Amino acid sequence: MRRAASMALGMLGDHSAIEPLGRALADPDRGVRLAADDSFRALLIRDAAPTHHQQLLQVMHLNDGAEHAAALAPTMILADQAPMYAEAHHQLAVCWQGLDDNDAAEAAFCSCLWHCRYHYPAWQGLARCKLAEGDYAAAIHALERALEICPDLESARAQIRAIKRRMRHRES
Repeated sequence: MRRAASMALGMLGDHSAIEPLGRALADPDRGVRLAADDSFRALLIRDAAPTHHQQLLQVMHLNDGAEHAAALAPTMILADQAPMYAEAHHQLAVCWQGLDDNDAAEAAFCSCLWHCRYHYPAWQGLARCKLAEGDYAAAIHALERALEICPDLESARAQIRAIKRRMRHRES
């Protein structure tokens, strides 16, 4: 029933479904976690007016193609037009990170997390920002937060291990 509920929230849910789906990302049942993850990500993208949704899809396409400079202006406009749209802030952070503006990326990731604390890709992005700053403890904290939300993130576990090795290597 929890799997079906996660799927249904993804198909029919609105902004109010983000919180229960976010909690379901850490469900003891792997099937529930997988269904919740698919639904959660779909809902994050859909969580705005249809016009903004279409703009986001265009921006995501540009970011996926590493065309961060081309994506920056439309993403800034989208984040300004739909300030509560967490995924717009996440895509803005991806743009800034791709353009090597770590401070702007960190601010955009934090804005995304302000609007959706369960946005585990934003926690991972924030960890990359902290890592670039050399703040290993903060990077580990952000990755641990991503793992609390979504325990299946093996890449986050691997990153934590690598950062801890780097920290031990620097100490010696």
